[in-house]
Amino acid sequence: MSATSRSTDSTPLSLAAADQWVLHHVLLDRIERARGNDGTPGEDAPPIALYRAFERLDAGSASFEADELAAMQNALATYQCATDEWELERAAIERLLREVSTALESGASAVA
Repeated sequence: MSATSRSTDSTPLSLAAADQWVLHHVLLDRIERARGNDGTPGEDAPPIALYRAFERLDAGSASFEADELAAMQNALATYQCATDEWELERAAIERLLREVSTALESGASAVA
């Protein structure tokens, strides 16, 4: 979808402050892991929608477009399966994944 044809419909997420912090941390980590040594996106760059979702969250918004929710869902699913430093945030990541998945499903059913 081009920037001019993107929908402006957004879906609010109901997130506790601690969960907002975990989501912010996951998205930032995903973005930083994709950067090359020169600071530019590398081969494994996340979709633009993930950057937009991070910017919205960083600005204090908890409403996201469907493509942003899908990008967050993908990132959260990856981190949920991670066996590294994310173990302490596992419960929050699972809550966030459920919340984002529910928001995506309700948005899809509203369109259908």
